[in-house]
This record gives sequence, structure tokens and C-alpha cells, in this order.
Amino acid sequence: MQIGIIGLKGHYGECLNALPHVKDAKIVAVSDDRPGAAEKFCTANAPDAQAYEDWRHLIEHEMLDVAVVCDENGRRAEQVLELLKRGVHVCAEKPLTTTLEDLRRVETALAASKCKLTMLLVMRHMGKYARMRELIADGAIGEPGMLTAQKSYRFGERPAWQKTRARHGGTIPYVGIHALDLMQWVPNVPFTTAAAFHANVARPEYGETEDTATVLVQYRNGATGSARIDYLLPELFAVHGDDRLRIAGGDGVVEAQRTWDKISLTTRKKSTYTIDPGPDTNLFVDFAKSIREGTTPRMTAADAIAMTRMVLLARDAADHKKVVELT
Repeated sequence: MQIGIIGLKGHYGECLNALPHVKDAKIVAVSDDRPGAAEKFCTANAPDAQAYEDWRHLIEHEMLDVAVVCDENGRRAEQVLELLKRGVHVCAEKPLTTTLEDLRRVETALAASKCKLTMLLVMRHMGKYARMRELIADGAIGEPGMLTAQKSYRFGERPAWQKTRARHGGTIPYVGIHALDLMQWVPNVPFTTAAAFHANVARPEYGETEDTATVLVQYRNGATGSARIDYLLPELFAVHGDDRLRIAGGDGVVEAQRTWDKISLTTRKKSTYTIDPGPDTNLFVDFAKSIREGTTPRMTAADAIAMTRMVLLARDAADHKKVVELT
């Protein structure tokens, strides 16, 4: 399996970590527009790979089976379209595109190709969230009724491309997509309606990009949920991202946090106790298996398109202060 990495600005580590577990997989080419970045990466991780500054040169000169697309968000649609045109399977950063128009173009191109596509919503492969999904499917908390999620980050150092809407796409699509995907995938109940708010309150140096956002959703079963997203976490917090997911149902409450090793569960029959979530798995290993064996990956192309559409609609709802229908 010949792998190319286009851009070193996202979760490309998921591919690196997968290599020992994917037979005959090899990184053959890497591109990044920052001078020397691709060469440095290759020296450290893939000494036989060819380094490029221009991603177009990479796809013109290399024969790839799979491309891991982790460049600036605003470039992703063009890159994905070019790869699909050449018959290359795609493992893309999120969101898949930054506009609904580009998403329609990608969806059309994908339907006309024989390529597989996935998106790097890696939290689906964390053991705690997979275990929460199993518990809910088994009826541990009854019918889900209230869901709350949080993605709170330290601000840290932010590159210039993250400071404009055109290049970044907004905080709801870039960060909120993780929380919103879990809010739908874990209970396995679809959203129907969304409203949202976002602003830049405390980080003027972040330019056009928001440092705080809230997305409100309603589910097909009538349940409600909210996702809290911010770049306001103090630098002295124990971890870079304070992730939380709490799901309350008719018979109990299940909860997970980034700083917890275990899941917390409280039910009508048993007071609060903890559950070992089991091991994490790897999205790229799962995707490579789907290519070779025809299995269905945990993050399908349909899921990637649907979640990208959802967060773009939520961003537009925040921009225009309106409620949007998601079905």
C-alpha cells in the first residue's frame, strides 16, 4: 500500500501509528508548503519517501494507493477532488470541505469514482466512546434524552491559516465536529434540527476565527443536546483538551472525560460506579482493512459527508442567527 501525506497540519499521526499494523504499507511521499517541513518529517519517519513543497507536484509524480490529506482546511476540497480524479483512496482531515458548494462537488466526484474515503474523526476509535455506545445500545441508561459534550482547548500558538474564515472554515466545523459526531454516533440517534452561536470574545489575535461556540441540537426521538466549544482553557490545565461527554437517559446517566481513565455510570438500580472502557483502536488501520477486504469502516464516506454538512449548516446558523433543519 503506497501512501502519500499531503500536508503536515492535522492528525497524520494516525497513519504513522498504523504502519506497523498494516501489511506492506509504506509512506512514499510527503508534501508541506513550509520550507523544509516535509524533508524533516521524512528524515524522522520515512527516510525513503520523497519530499515536496507543492502538493500538486506530489500527486503528479507519485503513484499512490491512499492519500492522507492534512493540509489547510480551505485547500482540502481541491486536493480531495484531484485525488479522486486519479483513483486514489482518501483519508482526509476534518471538515471534509469548508463550504456546502464544495461538499456537493466532492460528493458528486466520490459517487462517480471507485475510491473509498474516510475522515479523521479519531474519537470514534477511542475505547471510552465505543464502550459508551455499547452500553447505550444494551439499554444501560434507557432512551437517551439529554446529551452534552465539550471540546475546550488551550489557545497555544496558532498558525496564520487558522485566523481567517476562508483558510480555516470556523471553529464549529474544525473543532465542534468532534463533539457533534460523538453526540450522534454514541447514542446512534440522528439529529433533526440545530441552532448555534459563536464569537471571538477573548482572542483578538485569532482574527476572524471564533474562540467560543455553542451548538444546540434536537434529535429524532425528541432528545436535546448541546456542544460547548472553546479555546479558553488555561495553559496550566492538566491536558491540552478538556473533552467531556455526558448522556442522560430514562434509566441512567453515562459520562466520560478526557482526564478520566474510566467511564462513569449511574442507573436506577445501582449508584455511580466506573467501567473499564477497553483499548483504543486506530482509524487508519480500520480504513486500510476496508480497502483490502471490502469491510465497512467505522467512519464511512457517508458519515464524513453527513457530519461535514451538519457542521457547515451549524456554522451558518450561528452566522445568521437562525434554526436550521438537518434532515
